[in-house]
Amino acid sequence: MAANADKLPGISIEVEELVRIRGHLSGMSLSNIRRRASYRSGARDTRTRGRGRGMEYEESRAYVPGDDVRTMDWRVMARTGEAHTKIFAEEKERRSLLAVDLSGSMYFGSRYAFKSWAAAQTAAHVGWLASFAGDRIGGLIAAPGFHIEVRPGKTRSGLLSVFHHLAAASRIDLPLEHGANRLNFLLRELQRVVKPGSIIALITDFIGLDDESLEILSALAKHNDINAFWIHDDTETEAWPRGYYPILINRQRLGLDLTGPGQGDLLLQWQLHHRSRIEALATRFNMPLMQVSCNRDVTRQFLQNLKL
Repeated sequence: MAANADKLPGISIEVEELVRIRGHLSGMSLSNIRRRASYRSGARDTRTRGRGRGMEYEESRAYVPGDDVRTMDWRVMARTGEAHTKIFAEEKERRSLLAVDLSGSMYFGSRYAFKSWAAAQTAAHVGWLASFAGDRIGGLIAAPGFHIEVRPGKTRSGLLSVFHHLAAASRIDLPLEHGANRLNFLLRELQRVVKPGSIIALITDFIGLDDESLEILSALAKHNDINAFWIHDDTETEAWPRGYYPILINRQRLGLDLTGPGQGDLLLQWQLHHRSRIEALATRFNMPLMQVSCNRDVTRQFLQNLKL
C-alpha cells in the first residue's frame, strides 16, 4: 500500500484498532462461532480438543495386548528389552494459527473497506477469542512480495505480534503484478510450519483456489481443526445492476460494459462457481465456514453468527 494511503479508514490496518476489538467481545465464545459456521456451511461439528496429536507425552508403561502399536516407545524397549507404550495427556494449551491471505485481490473494496482490512479485523476477532480460551497464538501472513511467520507464543504476545505484521503488510508498496495470487504459497507455508493438533483460522477470499489448494487442505485437515473465513466484497456475491463500470487494473483504467442484456452472465457464472467450490470444500473437509463481507461492520457480523 502506498505511503499516502496511511491512516485511511477501511484501508490502513492500525494496531490500535485491532487491540480495541477486545472490548467488543465480552461474553463471546469462539466455539459458538465454530458451531454456527458449521451449521451454515453444512459441515458436521465433530471436533474435539483432542483432535490429531494435540497431546503431550506423560510417561511410558509396559505394553498391554491391544495397545495401539503407533504409540510404542521404541527407545525404552531398546533399553529394557521389554515392550513399552507411551501415555499421552491432552495439552492444556492448544496452538492457534491465524493464516491471513493478503493476495493482490484482497486490496479491493467497492464501499466501506478493503477486503484486506476486513481480513485483519477478522484475524483480530478470532485471535482475541482464542486468547480468551488460553490458546497459544501465532500467525502466517502472505502478501505480494511479503510474508511473515509468527510462532505461537503466549496468548497476548503472539497475537500482538500478528497485529503489528498485519499493519506492516498494509503499508507496503504493491508491485505492478499486484494481482498475483498468494493463496497456495500461504497454504504451503502453513503445511510446513503447523504442528498436528493445531487450530487454524484460514482467512482468505479463496480467489486462486485450485487442485493444489485442495490437496494441501486435505493434508492439513487430517490432523488439525481448520476454520475458514471467506472474506468477500458484495460485488463478488451479488448480481450487478446494468451499467458501465470503470475498473483500475495494474494501474490501467478499463471498462466493464454491462449495459446490454446477458452481458453480466459470465460474471454471474463465476460468482456461482466460486461460491459452490468454497462451500463444497467446507463440506468435504468438515470445515466450518463463516462469510465476512468487507462492506459491513465485522463485529456485527460476528455477533450475528452467534445467534443460532
